[in-house]
Amino acid sequence: MTVCTSALSQNSEAIVCVADRALTYGMSIQWDSDSSKIFELNQNGTLVLFAGSEDITSRIIGKLITVGDQIGEDIGKTRKLLEREYQEAVDELITAKYLTPRLMTKDDYVKATSQQNINSHIRGIAAEIKSFEADCALLVCGFDAQQRPFILYVDNPGVVTDMTRTGFHSIGSGWEKAVSKMLFSEHKKSRELARTLYDAFDAKAFAEMASGVGFDWETWVITKNRKAHHVPDGIDAIVEHAWAEHDRSPFDKREKDDADPPPRNWKAQIRQYARKILPPSPGIGDMKPEKPARKKMERARD
Repeated sequence: MTVCTSALSQNSEAIVCVADRALTYGMSIQWDSDSSKIFELNQNGTLVLFAGSEDITSRIIGKLITVGDQIGEDIGKTRKLLEREYQEAVDELITAKYLTPRLMTKDDYVKATSQQNINSHIRGIAAEIKSFEADCALLVCGFDAQQRPFILYVDNPGVVTDMTRTGFHSIGSGWEKAVSKMLFSEHKKSRELARTLYDAFDAKAFAEMASGVGFDWETWVITKNRKAHHVPDGIDAIVEHAWAEHDRSPFDKREKDDADPPPRNWKAQIRQYARKILPPSPGIGDMKPEKPARKKMERARD
């Protein structure tokens, strides 16, 4: 019950990561908190974003912290390690939930299910285990030892999908709406960092329509020099106020309780922060209006 989004930016020299802060218990309890769903795994700027129930998520994150220094150096090895740690955590939780209360070990269970004739008690346990689904999804993001970016999506039953070529992905109950918004905004890996900070929040705000997605949020940026930067609250606030000002119908009139408008130089302030953590590549910066806007007008005329 959450939304986490990662997106490549600035010619794939940076990765923007956004997550809400809501905690949800069942279908009836939800509220924003000071918890974080983005965790720094090592000193090389590798981040993990997570969504799911606490029992399996905490177990998997704990395992990843233990092997954090091995994550991100090589993308191929990282994929195998993530799959191994996820699957081991699932095995441990299944044993704790379904076997240990019956005074059985995993070896006992495998031996019992390997018999030609399986009694009803073992069949009942097997049915419970078969119905179990690990409620945990991860996005593991960073730059490898050759400064190549990666966005790895990990989901039940421990399968890793490389989303780097796509350039972005989302997890949690709001993932579909966040992905839809990123597609609708025609996100590009070449876009400047300041624009991606706005688009990623826009996707998060759109995902708030989904059950369990909270209002409060946080942003991190990973840069090609393998550093993870927690975006200051002041920059997040500028992005949010700019979104509140511009993401509205031209028919709407400003109300007294509307959010304050952003400062006039809000774009300059965000770009200044972006240049502070990552100088712009050639051709990236104060960009000219993009062609897609003209294409949409041409489609409308047709």
